[in-house]
Amino acid sequence: MRHRIGRLIALLFYLVVLLLVIFHQDMLAMYGMAVGMLVEAVIALTAKE
Repeated sequence: MRHRIGRLIALLFYLVVLLLVIFHQDMLAMYGMAVGMLVEAVIALTAKE
């Protein structure tokens, strides 16, 4: 269940980034992508396999 919620949050986040690009807010979209990639990297580092 935790993975499903995390994936839903990621989907919504990237949907917001896509909307920013559509509305020509490119710099905000780039900041969002950078934050998203940083969060994914931190999660990957801390994930227990």
